[in-house]
Amino acid sequence: MTESTPTPSAPTPPAPTPSAPPVPPVKQPAPKSRWAPWKARVLRWTTGLLAVFALGLVATWLVQVQPLRQQVAALEQERESLQASVADLQAETVRLEGVDAENAALKATKAELEQDSALLMAKVGTVQAQFVLASGGDAAEAAEALSNADDQLEILEKALAGKQQESVRALRYRLAMAAEEVESDSFAAQRDLEVLANGLETMEQELFGG
Repeated sequence: MTESTPTPSAPTPPAPTPSAPPVPPVKQPAPKSRWAPWKARVLRWTTGLLAVFALGLVATWLVQVQPLRQQVAALEQERESLQASVADLQAETVRLEGVDAENAALKATKAELEQDSALLMAKVGTVQAQFVLASGGDAAEAAEALSNADDQLEILEKALAGKQQESVRALRYRLAMAAEEVESDSFAAQRDLEVLANGLETMEQELFGG
């Protein structure tokens, strides 16, 4: 009996080699923008300019606005005091209607006080306009203050004569210039108001020795 020859088995395929995990791509660093240093400089300059501007506003307030506000308050108190004196003299004049000598003296004193009051109220209006412009307020408010000041200077002009009357007329001309510039050129208006304020001080010294 013939023995059967064993059939050779098929070769076993090799086991698959586990694949390695994928290597992530290396990120290249983003190129630096050439504008970055300029942006930093612009930011520093902008911050510096804002700080300088803020300091300028504070300096303007301390140097111009605050003193003008104090001057307005002082002039208002002085005006109220003068108006009270005028009212007292008016009552005294009425009481002494029959005494000619004293009445004449009282009338002269009353006229001087009224002139002083008109000049003072013109100064109040001028300083109020300066305060409004220096603090960046409404131009219409400054114009109204100047209109009131001109009304008082008109009273003073009618009460005086000669060179004093001409001086008041010149002050009214300067006031009119400032009033025209209030809305169009506030810096020019402030310069004219400064000249006007100095002129009013000189007028007060000439009239009353104040």
